[in-house]
Amino acid sequence: MNNHQVAIKKPLSLRIFSLAQPTGFKYHEVKEDHVFSLENKDYNHVLFLLEGKLKISCNNFVNRRMNSKEFVFIPISADVKCKTLSHSQIVLFSFDNPMVHFDKEYMNGLLEHCSHTEQTFIKLPFYEPIENFVNHLILYAEHKINKKLLQDIKEMELLTILKSFYKREEIANFFHPVVGKSPHFRMQVLRNYRKEPHVDGLAQRIGIEKRSFSFQFKEEFNMSPYQWLLNQKAKHIHFSLAESDKTLDEIRTEFGFKFAGHFTRFCKKQFNCTPIRLRRQLAYES
Repeated sequence: MNNHQVAIKKPLSLRIFSLAQPTGFKYHEVKEDHVFSLENKDYNHVLFLLEGKLKISCNNFVNRRMNSKEFVFIPISADVKCKTLSHSQIVLFSFDNPMVHFDKEYMNGLLEHCSHTEQTFIKLPFYEPIENFVNHLILYAEHKINKKLLQDIKEMELLTILKSFYKREEIANFFHPVVGKSPHFRMQVLRNYRKEPHVDGLAQRIGIEKRSFSFQFKEEFNMSPYQWLLNQKAKHIHFSLAESDKTLDEIRTEFGFKFAGHFTRFCKKQFNCTPIRLRRQLAYES
């Protein structure tokens, strides 16, 4: 490392790390075979893997491999679990709503692409500007320089680098979950739906009358809030079956199914198999 690439000397020994503050950047060196999750689900994250290899699961995208010099976007409210496959150096940058920094014309281009593509789990490669950007974050983190003004500046710098050195289609795929016609409304929904997973309660929590909420929701997400909430429930159940040690009864109860038969029927409709069979399939694929 050169003088600008300051590293934490001792690898973390904890199996789980979380941010001590809601936004900003953290640098970690993590030993091989360590498992960690992101406890702060109220914000968006970009995970930069400087060195090493890891396996990451995010909602319904399970056991995706990341290699050195790759980075991924982890959207607000996502379930995430990572396992290092070798000694790894990681920078986690957490922030609120990246879409507010894009002008209307650029946002329209992102929307146009997202409206014709399904969400996937995109990894972007490091280019030199990203590597320099991340090295500066490490330097600031090492010296505990993580003020709100600096966070805002670095967030804008990151988005400027992405716009300047990556294709618009790459950026649209990268930020797919948070790209929308109304970024503020979309972010309110994404931040609150896990706290209030029912249409009436979600509308009330956000502070919009139900009829107006349903109309605006359909304009933003191209489906009814009821159907969208079902889809989100399916994603989180899929993650729990794949990555948690919870029993089927614990998962069933957590997601509001009073009876095992109801849970089984939901899984058959969403995944075309029973929960126990899906868990076995996911375990085999891992």
